[in-house]
Amino acid sequence: MTHDLDDLDRFIDAELSQPVMKEAQFLAEKIASEMGDQALAVLFYGSCLRTGNGAGLMDFYILTRDAQGYGDGALARAAHTAVPPFVRYFKCDFEGRQIHAKIAVMTLSCFEGLAQPAARDISIWARFAQATALIYAHDDAVQRTVHGAIRAAILTAINWAVCFRPKAGTAGDYWRALFRATYAAELRIEDQSRADLIVELAADRYDNLFLPALGAAGFMPEPIKDGTYTVPMSDTHRRAMKRTWIVCRLVSKSVNLARILKGAVTFDGRADYVAWKINRRTGVTLELTPWQRAHPLLAAPQLLLQLQRKKKLLKRR
Repeated sequence: MTHDLDDLDRFIDAELSQPVMKEAQFLAEKIASEMGDQALAVLFYGSCLRTGNGAGLMDFYILTRDAQGYGDGALARAAHTAVPPFVRYFKCDFEGRQIHAKIAVMTLSCFEGLAQPAARDISIWARFAQATALIYAHDDAVQRTVHGAIRAAILTAINWAVCFRPKAGTAGDYWRALFRATYAAELRIEDQSRADLIVELAADRYDNLFLPALGAAGFMPEPIKDGTYTVPMSDTHRRAMKRTWIVCRLVSKSVNLARILKGAVTFDGRADYVAWKINRRTGVTLELTPWQRAHPLLAAPQLLLQLQRKKKLLKRR
């Protein structure tokens, strides 16, 4: 960081350095160790960070030195370079039980670029304007770069929040307007009520972030009453931003679709991931053969039959 520390920087420092549950700490250190010199940073985010639930599916972003960190094979690395990130399912034993994670791998430079206001793919700045813990950083320079990227993500987000909330509202109203727009701009199975839930489940966090983010972005909020604010933005600027948002929606949905199609082929450990999700939702444990793990799409009919048989057995008990 080349600027003087402000309230937003202090907020980010506190959040990135927040303590996390021991399962997340263990997984982050294990993944970083296995990736060796490629792993520059490990970010922990999502519902498990918010709830402290180590039994759920933990979400991590691993930021790497270069595309060599995307796994084996030149073709796979090319695919993940063209449409990052590389996503894998990871499980390991911890204190006598299994813990699970979904890991996205992306170069540090790509992550930094997608956090900026100029990014038309919203996926990174929209996610990392939300709570994040930096569990591992290779060195101080990496830590500063990650801090700068998170700051850029939050500044990008607050600008769009003001754009989408043109009238007065509470801090939560501004953040809800933002996340409703970002959810609508991506291909998601959840409806926009999920966007409201993001804010409701961390209301204090978004209240505390609101004014520091506005100040750092150069806005002059005007308090009205009962915790509501109006944030001036010219009609001309708002119209220009909304025209840009049309492009962001188109790019983000297209990139989302490309990621889904790529993931159907390249998601490392996808058979085990699906089996784990089925067990969590239904209580049915699928027994996977090595062939089924290697060819999950071809094995799908077999696994579906196995699931139906086991569900029938559970109903008879």
